[in-house]
Amino acid sequence: SFFFLMIRRPPRSTLDRSSAASDVYKRQVSTQSTWGFNIMRILEIFSVVCVLSLCAGKLGVDLPTPDILTVKDAKCFLENKYEMLFIRAFRSYGTIDPNVLTNIKNAREAGISDIDVYIFPCVPCGNPRKQVKEAIENLKSAQYGMVWLDVEEYAWTKNKTYNQWFVTEMVDEVVKCGRKVGTYTNWHEWDQIVGRDWDGACKYPLWFPYWDHDPSFKNFKPFGGWKAPYAKQYESEGAFCGHKGLDLDYKPQLIVLLLLF
Repeated sequence: SFFFLMIRRPPRSTLDRSSAASDVYKRQVSTQSTWGFNIMRILEIFSVVCVLSLCAGKLGVDLPTPDILTVKDAKCFLENKYEMLFIRAFRSYGTIDPNVLTNIKNAREAGISDIDVYIFPCVPCGNPRKQVKEAIENLKSAQYGMVWLDVEEYAWTKNKTYNQWFVTEMVDEVVKCGRKVGTYTNWHEWDQIVGRDWDGACKYPLWFPYWDHDPSFKNFKPFGGWKAPYAKQYESEGAFCGHKGLDLDYKPQLIVLLLLF
């Protein structure tokens, strides 16, 4: 979301004085010849533009599996200031998550609109493109944002070249299906699976897990070509709203303040 704040500064001749703003504007009204009709002064003021970017945090939850999210639960998440969800769409043993459509539907009914899905690939199953295609085809009736590919140490091969190919195939298939793609991983997992310096997915967003209980990016270390993350999983084993084992997430929102002096 973008917010624009316009602030008018009093004439420069008054800046070194401590007069109240109301007095300044009274003088402006009574002496329009020195302000209202001074074209050069107006041009000077409007030529000084400052754009300030601030990052405000947004919190979210990884839906615990195999739990079903009810509308009541989703409303509870919102009441606790968790406004986004990451919902599993594909399971690590090679099948569609049967709850994904219900979970998305209930979350939206509760008022959560920021919903992404993730694919936990089955590497031993092979055919990464088929897995991605099945997951996305199952979601054709759902409203969701990004498709995240879960790259963490679970049944990956020892062959990093093969693993790189597998990741590339998944990424390319998501793009081919017309969806936005991102990668869930951290520097340790990435290093073990594809090599820390392999940058085959870095042009797409990164969601990285680092359980330091801190919803910020200050502990991020560049790897795999990523200079900065898109989102962070900062907590595991959270418990509220009748759920246990909740992974908690953070991403910044860009707020732009336009200041006209």
